[in-house]
Amino acid sequence: MTKVQLRGIIGENIRRERITRDISIDELGDMLSLTSGFVGLIERGQRGATPVTLFKLSAIFGIPIDTFFYKMPEPSTKLAEIPASQVKREKLASLTADFSDAELDFVISSVKGLRGIYRSKNASDFDDEDDDDN
Repeated sequence: MTKVQLRGIIGENIRRERITRDISIDELGDMLSLTSGFVGLIERGQRGATPVTLFKLSAIFGIPIDTFFYKMPEPSTKLAEIPASQVKREKLASLTADFSDAELDFVISSVKGLRGIYRSKNASDFDDEDDDDN
């Protein structure tokens, strides 16, 4: 196998994993601290991914690093078969994978606050609807 063929296989596998998880090329670039253009070059096999980038991708996608090196058959599970909530949870986990404890604490407290606002807004929406029915 040539270096060009291997870069092509690695790129195809990265693109497949990214699309399966509904991660945009811009988002993946941000997670890797690379430009989206460079990620596109890697996915098309025009540039090689460094070992560090492959380790980061392995952590982001939650897959063994050697997965990138083999020609993979088309996935038997279509994106539509994966629950949207699971895809969103995996995306959130990959976005916060390298956060410090302080950053994670901030995100958790922010989510709790937003959840409280969302729930109180929805509760007031229901209260308003009840008033309209009377």
